[in-house]
Amino acid sequence: MELMLKSGDCTAKIISMGAELKSLTVGGRELMWRADPAFWGKTSPLLFPMIGTLKDGKTIINGAEYRISKHGFARDLEFVPEIANGSSAQFSLEQNNYTKEMFPFDFKFTVRYTLKEDGLAITYRVRNNSGTDIPFCIGAHPAFACDGDMRDYRLEFAKLETAACPLYNLETGLHEENNRTPLLNEENVLPLSHELFYKDVCYFDAPRSRSVTLFDKENRGIRVDFPDFSSLGIWQAKDAPFLCIEPWCGSADFDDCTGIFADKRGAIVLPPEQEKAFTYSISAVGK
Repeated sequence: MELMLKSGDCTAKIISMGAELKSLTVGGRELMWRADPAFWGKTSPLLFPMIGTLKDGKTIINGAEYRISKHGFARDLEFVPEIANGSSAQFSLEQNNYTKEMFPFDFKFTVRYTLKEDGLAITYRVRNNSGTDIPFCIGAHPAFACDGDMRDYRLEFAKLETAACPLYNLETGLHEENNRTPLLNEENVLPLSHELFYKDVCYFDAPRSRSVTLFDKENRGIRVDFPDFSSLGIWQAKDAPFLCIEPWCGSADFDDCTGIFADKRGAIVLPPEQEKAFTYSISAVGK
């Protein structure tokens, strides 16, 4: 199922499979990647209840071993449309036999999209309907279109950052805690290039900023605000004409992890009958 939202000069298209945002236009300008499978056939998948990959492909939850698919199952499942009023839409996902094989909890995961004057606000909400604590990771994976030479683009952080990103080992699927690449030293501008991502994701595990803007050479930008997320991934497929700006709570496992799901870095632990919301927004900057 496909839903179209419209408000003023903004439009958005969301599909119920994975509750995925497929298009966002502001003043006729398309911000999102077109999902060309030659590079990457997604536009903005949801990451729940985990991000990335697990050490040895498995994890321990409540003393038992589980295997959770990469980036979690939410992106691969049909969501139920709950609200659609022209400028806002909400979708939900609850546990089923398939999810319980990977994640043995009762939950309700809702995603709400609301158009604003210059873009879109997205709110994830997780409710614990189990009788025990639920540990989970959650994140966004929006891909933004980039035309021309990637070296004409830059990423500006809202605050000065000192960051050394851990290597993501493509063979093990793990971040290496003691193998880091310095990218920023009390700076807020990260020059971009395809080569920057040849070793996969640049993961900022402790950013000061909760807002970043992708600028092109004409100083047109796409700003991502992520007040409720603790870390940030920046990624593109090899030589692809897009950039993903990914607010996360959690990440792929590190090489020094315990293998216990609740111990994952950045994971949230939600008590029974409680819920927690995570909001981020996408805004067009300039003309």
